[in-house]
Amino acid sequence: MRILMSILILCFVQATTLLAQDGIKKSTKTVVVDGRKFYVHKVEKGQTLYAIAKSYNVTVNDIVVENPDALNGIKPGQELRIAIDKPVVKNTPVASKDTGNYFIHKVEAGQTMYSITKTYNVTEQQILALNPDARNGLKAGMDLKIPGKNPVNIAQIPKIIRDTVPVKADRDTAVILKSEYHVALMLPLQLYSVDQINVDDIKKGEQTMNPKQEAAIQFYEGALLAVDSMRKAGLKVELYVYDIDENDSAKVIKIMKGGEFDKIDLIIGPLSPNIFTPVAALAAEKKICIISPVSPVNKVLFKQPNAIKLFPSTTTQMEVMADYVAQEHKNDNVILITNSSPKDLPAIAAFKQHYNSVSGKDSVTTVRGTAGLDGKLQRGKKNIIIVPSGQQAFVSDMLRALYSLTEHYDIIVYGMPTWMNYDNMDMDYLDSLHVRFASPYYVDYSASLSKGVIGKYAANFSGDPGSYVYCGYDATLYGLSQLKNGGRNFYKKADSLPIYNGTQQQVKLTKTESQSGFENNGVFILGVVDFTLVKLK
Repeated sequence: MRILMSILILCFVQATTLLAQDGIKKSTKTVVVDGRKFYVHKVEKGQTLYAIAKSYNVTVNDIVVENPDALNGIKPGQELRIAIDKPVVKNTPVASKDTGNYFIHKVEAGQTMYSITKTYNVTEQQILALNPDARNGLKAGMDLKIPGKNPVNIAQIPKIIRDTVPVKADRDTAVILKSEYHVALMLPLQLYSVDQINVDDIKKGEQTMNPKQEAAIQFYEGALLAVDSMRKAGLKVELYVYDIDENDSAKVIKIMKGGEFDKIDLIIGPLSPNIFTPVAALAAEKKICIISPVSPVNKVLFKQPNAIKLFPSTTTQMEVMADYVAQEHKNDNVILITNSSPKDLPAIAAFKQHYNSVSGKDSVTTVRGTAGLDGKLQRGKKNIIIVPSGQQAFVSDMLRALYSLTEHYDIIVYGMPTWMNYDNMDMDYLDSLHVRFASPYYVDYSASLSKGVIGKYAANFSGDPGSYVYCGYDATLYGLSQLKNGGRNFYKKADSLPIYNGTQQQVKLTKTESQSGFENNGVFILGVVDFTLVKLK
């Protein structure tokens, strides 16, 4: 649980230090916060989280829980709070089965622990005390014991509060609908350098824009189109655009602590995960939902229950691909090709573990490089080759080798979406090998929504929209749509919201863990068919 700066420090004691067994000085400087006692360890040069945790006989996770900023790395001079005693969770006493003071609730698809506690006006601890197995998650059809003699009527769920009605103590759990919403957009637009841009030189190829700046401008253009669409749909929205320096989080935090942010209902951005984390922490204090549009790393959600990440992680993409392969190729010869690059290990592990889990057995053959294929390919049967690698040289060599085998073997290759961006990629290889991959993005140019955005973009900005235009449109339209339908607290039940189908993204949110935010697991399966990229699922 995040400990807020406003919590009263009850006691502070400073003493000498003791030498730990592995050479790290174990501090006896302690602090008592909210009734819990912590060591205060000052990081020294060369120390690691692992070594510090070992010295204090705790886990790395124990340290990170109390010091979320440590996820981004630790620095000399940084002070870490290390719990001396782990918190004791005191469950509220509830009636046992013998007294008859509980009833049964059958969990329905889409229901969360949060929604059930609010429906019956009980706490999560009360439910878990009667249902220990629920700590592992809820499943549709599960019977839950709910403390109490009679179910609370569904009509007693907190009513809608509009901004014309005084907001009372239940503001955090109620649906708050307003006549106008205030949305902050945080982007590295780098407007200070606009006078250095020469449009004519860019057209002639003699000048290029900073990639981050170009992405931010495109995102902003897409956001403006989304705001215009929602205004035409009847939503009153005021957009606040902040041109932020992604290397100066202190300046961004200073802006957020100004009075202007007291009326903000939604934050979209920043794009960089490093600056998103501190911004999200302050947004949580102000109870503002914040959306991470393009970051793939899940650490931006850690201990940030108000955060939504729209770009599925590599692990999520690999798990979706594993589900698809397990379903579509039950009787085929599945082979996983690995290489020696450490960067590919997380994707390889994610696919293999999830595939074995859903197939119920260790049924995927793993080989190193194409040389390991000898004797593994089978004639008269489909050979499904999984290559979760983003290393261009390795992928190019591997595709060339597999292409030479297509005369004798039926081969389907599953890879990574980054392959489509490789220079000099031979489309004959992709087509002949029926290359497929999981991807968070896919634009159906025949869809009415995409056509509308393309037409609006041409009318307002000229030319055709780029990928970041679609990103900006989808992120903004999604956020504004949820504000319109569910109010500023929509994120509290984000994993039970309807699926959003945008111009290039599908948004299906899942909660990463009880005290953290929501990740999008909307992932497409794409494939090359007749030299054209098509959506298979």
